[in-house]
Amino acid sequence: MKKTLLFLLLTVISCQHKSEKVSIHPEKMLESLQVISDSLDQNPEVDKLAFWSGKLKEKDFSKTGSALAFIHYNLAKNLVKKDIDSAKQHINFALGLVEKEKEFNALKFTIYNGAGLISELEGKFYQSVYYFNKSAAIIMNDDSLKCKPMAKVICLLNAAQDNNKISQYQKSIEQNQLALKILKGLPEDNYKYNFRAYSQLFTACEESNIYKPDSLLFYIKKLKQISSKTNEPMQVRFTNEHMAHYYLLNNQYDKAIHHYNLVKVYDEEGLLASPESPVMIKNLYTTIANLIDLYVHTKRFPEAENLIKQADKIESQHLQLLSYYEKCLNKKAKMHYYFAKGNKEKALEEADEILALKDNILRNSGIQATEEMATIYELQAKDRSIHGLNKAIDNTENRLERNQLLLLIVGLLSLLAISWIFLLYFFQRQKRQKQEKEKILLQQQLLRTQMEPHFIFNTLSALQSFIRFDEKEKSIKYLSQFSRLLRSSLELSRKNYVPLDQEIEAIENYLSLQQMRFEYTFAYNIIVPDTDTSALLIPPMLIQPFVENAIIHGIGNLSDKGLITLEIAVEENQIVVKITDNGKGYQDKSNVDSDHQSLSGTIARERLEILARENKIKTNIEITSNENGTIVLLTLPLKN
Repeated sequence: MKKTLLFLLLTVISCQHKSEKVSIHPEKMLESLQVISDSLDQNPEVDKLAFWSGKLKEKDFSKTGSALAFIHYNLAKNLVKKDIDSAKQHINFALGLVEKEKEFNALKFTIYNGAGLISELEGKFYQSVYYFNKSAAIIMNDDSLKCKPMAKVICLLNAAQDNNKISQYQKSIEQNQLALKILKGLPEDNYKYNFRAYSQLFTACEESNIYKPDSLLFYIKKLKQISSKTNEPMQVRFTNEHMAHYYLLNNQYDKAIHHYNLVKVYDEEGLLASPESPVMIKNLYTTIANLIDLYVHTKRFPEAENLIKQADKIESQHLQLLSYYEKCLNKKAKMHYYFAKGNKEKALEEADEILALKDNILRNSGIQATEEMATIYELQAKDRSIHGLNKAIDNTENRLERNQLLLLIVGLLSLLAISWIFLLYFFQRQKRQKQEKEKILLQQQLLRTQMEPHFIFNTLSALQSFIRFDEKEKSIKYLSQFSRLLRSSLELSRKNYVPLDQEIEAIENYLSLQQMRFEYTFAYNIIVPDTDTSALLIPPMLIQPFVENAIIHGIGNLSDKGLITLEIAVEENQIVVKITDNGKGYQDKSNVDSDHQSLSGTIARERLEILARENKIKTNIEITSNENGTIVLLTLPLKN
């Protein structure tokens, strides 16, 4: 009864300004709404949706962006479990309003966090990562932020979890550590959130390969302390899983197997209790894959074979539930098993399927990221347009109220119309230019993701042939060289521009690798400019496809020893790359396809066209080929 009276009192107070033509400061208005919101949260009997819908219709709130954003956020919060599409509309309105505010960090934190939660419920991973990190950044950059401590903790843990998934481990570590710092200042124990923070810290340190064994052991001890107090099954399960990872990293395989078997027991019991639970199915499937690998490593083949049968059964029953990554993990374990048993044919079949799955992972993640981020850009552009139109309407209404003379009204409206036509044209042009630039950037990122799996596939095909002919020493040497090249390729592909010396190093690694592949039937020479190449930046992975063509299509069928020369010269804001080979030339139809270009070459050409549009400079590919060889001249953009 007391809660109901308090709510009614707050409602009356909030409605008093309806009849008063007095301007209320936005901060005071927001504080008043926050008090009402806290009161509503304590009173489950009140129809919160109806209350906030009523507030949305009040004229005074419609004039204040921060207050209106807060109302839309509360509508989204109360709709998310009933009608997620309507909740999404309201959170998008709130985002459009709050992003125009220079202050109100606490409100921005709340709305970004809400947008992240809604995106997560929709399965839009990259959007949720974007909003959770925006929300977490406010916490980390504003020590005076007035928000509930537990709201900060949950936001930081959500952002850290997503950052682990996209390999942003350092950022994840910082967010988890700040969450623990906030938790230490709270009177309650909060075992659930402490456990989650230490678990995510263990994962980040383990996956980043910069961990210290003492740090990992410290996190495991913390996890064991918490799980022993709570005796919560999933906490015990994850503690054993982390212990298995720890022992695996320290080459203590029997202990790792012991803890993975404990995890397997928990997973089987969980699946028995919830036979259709996707989480339980995925957990058991992944645990079995890890155990198969360990049994193969310790040459316990009968146990590995039994688990392979169990994994195959799960896969046949729940194929659609399993992700490409989980299938890839299982097939990798099976490949190791068949290889260890001497069944190279089956091992190669699994390797081929792994390549296909990884190709799907790269392609699908690239498409998903592009689509989700494009939605954010479109939403921001739409909100800007709506805000401008609403502002125009408000200005027109205010002028009509203040002016009584018809002539003055007509004059003001005419002037306003002309001004808005000009401004609308200007804003539309600016919007189109910005959207075009964003589109170009997304196209470049997508093209690079297309080029990387092609390059990896070509290189692994050579390794496949070494394995097929049982050339173990060559396979080991080739795999070691390839791992260095792959690491370099992955580092370079993350950036739009990379230092020239790093690109040259990657190409030299590639040529060295291809020499091994073609049994040193060619030599190469790289000529670099006499300048600081680390200070020169070029787009990554554009030279390599043409070096590849020189090897495969240029000198591939030479009876004599081939020679490839790579000469790099700097000219103003451009770099000219000359690739020469002494092959038979492209006139020989057996050396090249009808278009004289490989798939990677086609992608490189498309990227050059996009770079030319983006930088408003001329890029060029010039190919001269005859019976004495081929010369390729590349003109690329250069940044200092």
